[in-house]
Amino acid sequence: MHISKLRGTDFEIEWRGEPVTHAEFFAPSRETERVGIVAPHRFEAIGAITLVMAYVTAFYDRYRERSTEFFAYPDFFTFQREVPCADYGMFDIWPSHKNVHVPRDAQQTAEAITDRGVTVLLVPDESVRDAAIAPVERESARRSVKRCFAYSGTGSVRSSDLSVECRSGSLANFALAVFDSVPVDRTAQQLREQWLQCVAADGLRQSFRELDLHDALRRL
Repeated sequence: MHISKLRGTDFEIEWRGEPVTHAEFFAPSRETERVGIVAPHRFEAIGAITLVMAYVTAFYDRYRERSTEFFAYPDFFTFQREVPCADYGMFDIWPSHKNVHVPRDAQQTAEAITDRGVTVLLVPDESVRDAAIAPVERESARRSVKRCFAYSGTGSVRSSDLSVECRSGSLANFALAVFDSVPVDRTAQQLREQWLQCVAADGLRQSFRELDLHDALRRL
């Protein structure tokens, strides 16, 4: 439970230009929240890691409200199209089977998401396309997915309405562990170096844009 040491005070959040506390923003979040991050090329989910960590902290907050003693990990997932999958265990997406390999097919990706009951869906901020997803699968997603956000592998999206800053010096090492979890190729090495340039020693700020479910599914 690497992130269970974090508290809401370790985050600075702005929602549509106004500061909001972690406790306020995540007040509706329960320990049953299931966050899913679509990361086609394995590593870009690092660009959403402050929001993921904020959700993880909210998960532990629900447990801390009841007891100081617990052993639990959130049911969060990454959905990756490269093999082997990168391991996001240092961000408490654990055990490793929660890093899910999905084919390059929107329908099967949607099935993997709905089969795991994802309630918060994060998708790359890429060009939309007419994803071929069956109506029954769209309806299944409508029942389970309650909130969607676009993120960027760079950590900054256009027309953002949410920013999350996490003041933790552990971010850099956690992210490097993701890169080091699979054999390093040239692309991975370049992304690794870019990450080291972006993250500050005392934390990281990233931005996001809320989407409706229809727009989110078009980015699968």
